Parts: sequence; structure tokens; C-alpha cells
Amino acid sequence: MTVASAIVAAVVVLVWIVFFGLYRPWQLKWGGSPEVLVRGMPGDEIVHRPIFNATRAVTVRARPEDIWPWIVQIGFHRGGWYTYDLLDNLGRRSAERIIPEVQHMEVGDLVPMGRARTQGSG
Repeated sequence: MTVASAIVAAVVVLVWIVFFGLYRPWQLKWGGSPEVLVRGMPGDEIVHRPIFNATRAVTVRARPEDIWPWIVQIGFHRGGWYTYDLLDNLGRRSAERIIPEVQHMEVGDLVPMGRARTQGSG
């Protein structure tokens, strides 16, 4: 092994350790207080063994009835993700208004994650 390849290997290992040891655990619970991270969440009784678990939190000082219309329209081909549209919505802008035709959801309805309307969370 050359010195250059040993340095590259060491950098790769260091980046891996920093990402999965420090950044990723923090990022999966970003914004969540210890109390929020341990309590049950709505929907836990529906998805018994999730394949992915992240609890991210933000405090919104508004009434639930004012927030729900924005949450219910989340998803690709819907209102978008209200995040970095270039990355998370293939460049499509997230909604800046309530979209009446996507305001109804029921348990088991798919929240499309991408272009294929058959993949997502239900």
C-alpha cells in the first residue's frame, strides 16, 4: 500500500466515522427534545415495524387546524415537501397555498415519495 492510498483510506474511514458516528444520529433526531424523542407518535399503532425511523421536530406557534391543511398535502405530485425543492422534489416548487384537491387523506393512503406514484409511505 502506498502512502497516498493509505491517506485516502484513512480519510474515507474518518469521514465514515464522523458521518455515521456523529452527524447521522444527530440528524435523525434534529430539533427533538428528549421528551419528544421517547414518547409515542400518532401512527405508531398503524406501522408496527417501520423500516426507517427518524423524529425531527420544529415548534410552530399556530393552531392545529391552521397547520393540518399544509401537512395533509405533503408529498410528490401533491404540495411537495416544503424543503430543498431541487433535492427533494426534483426541482418542482413546494406549494405556497392550500390545494383543495389534496386535502383529504385516510389511513393507508400513500404519500408519494417520488415520481413513481406507487412508492412512498402509507
